[in-house]
Amino acid sequence: MSASEAREWAWFTASVLARIVLGTFVVAVLWSVLPIAFGWTSAVVVSGSMLPKIRPGDVAIAGPVRAADLRPGMPVLVENPAKPGRLLLHRVVRRNTDGTLVTKGDANPTTDSMPVPAAAVRGLPRLLIRWIGLPVYWHGRGEDRKVLATVALTLALLVVATRQEDDAAAPRHARRPQHRRARFRWDPAMPNRKV
Repeated sequence: MSASEAREWAWFTASVLARIVLGTFVVAVLWSVLPIAFGWTSAVVVSGSMLPKIRPGDVAIAGPVRAADLRPGMPVLVENPAKPGRLLLHRVVRRNTDGTLVTKGDANPTTDSMPVPAAAVRGLPRLLIRWIGLPVYWHGRGEDRKVLATVALTLALLVVATRQEDDAAAPRHARRPQHRRARFRWDPAMPNRKV
């Protein structure tokens, strides 16, 4: 194999790998966003309070659930009573007599200081997508260099994945077939002969 053929194979392999990575990324993003259209809630985990099972940067997809159906030990996505406008993914510890829920993060030593009203329950986590929310998590922590690096890597993958191969330079199996138009000429001895 010559150096040019080796380089062509390297580009071809890199292009296939880039397409696989980008395709996986697109599918994960769609899985994170599409459930919202069906009334589900999608949230990026921004703390380590549920370690080791749920990590910062994971995306939790929560389906609707009635607060009355929640039992101790079930994880739940709720509007954070301590930080209005933010969501909280913790585990139910117990139900108070007034119907509020006491929650706790798996990695936290104590229960949450404020009970959660039943009306604040947003859903029961049904799906967890690993790492796809990391850019949102990094941006929230002011780690914009990591976000820029992710954008640069994605753009580089796009360039490699969409690189147009010159047919003459493409590996033999990847070349487009050359179609030649058949020409017909009348031959009285063989009327249907292809020339």
